[in-house]
Amino acid sequence: MIDLHLSNRRMAPILAVLLMAASFTLLRAAPDDKARATAALEQDVKADPNNPQLWLHLGYAYRNDGQLDLAQSAFQKVINLDSRNAGALYMLALIYEKKHQTSDALAAWKKYQSVETDAEKRSVAEKHIHQLSQ
Repeated sequence: MIDLHLSNRRMAPILAVLLMAASFTLLRAAPDDKARATAALEQDVKADPNNPQLWLHLGYAYRNDGQLDLAQSAFQKVINLDSRNAGALYMLALIYEKKHQTSDALAAWKKYQSVETDAEKRSVAEKHIHQLSQ
């Protein structure tokens, strides 16, 4: 028998995998397909505005399309909903660097480094922090 009443905790990993697959597909999509996929993500966010995973993927879509201000807003929304979201902190740090907002980039890298559990990824953050501090 299929359990159709899965809790949000049990659905979260499944949703995350599905959204990640959708993001990778979006990265390889033709421009018209990207626009439609981004529009679909925008509708999903309107329907579920407190879902940090949807905002994260919308941020990736905007970033992929070169819309840094919209991507920054989406990633900031993720942080507002989930202050320890490493993916959003990483992307915010990169955007701040690209926009030459050094103090914001440093703060984002330091926060990312404090929440990321993977030592190799923390090492990447350390390199950015070192370079920005010079």
